[in-house]
Amino acid sequence: MIITPSATGTLTPAQTYSRAHAGKLMVILPTADRQPVGADFFHLESVGTHPTGLFVTGKFAGGRTESMRISTVREASEAEIASMRAGSELELPSL
Repeated sequence: MIITPSATGTLTPAQTYSRAHAGKLMVILPTADRQPVGADFFHLESVGTHPTGLFVTGKFAGGRTESMRISTVREASEAEIASMRAGSELELPSL
């Protein structure tokens, strides 16, 4: 579900999260003890609600989209972004 501005003028948690992370490169938190790899990075497309919490939908390299809980993602750090751009084998997802 894509969130639209509410009639009351107050922002929902999904709208607040979406505004805070719009246009940012995000990364899936690795489940194992490893550094994120190129396939873990994505651009935020939308934020929606679910009975279990907030979900984000992201666009990954190659045009693949995927949805996941916000507890499993975070903004990519400047160092991670620079490292990705320096690595020729890594493809940044395009907006």
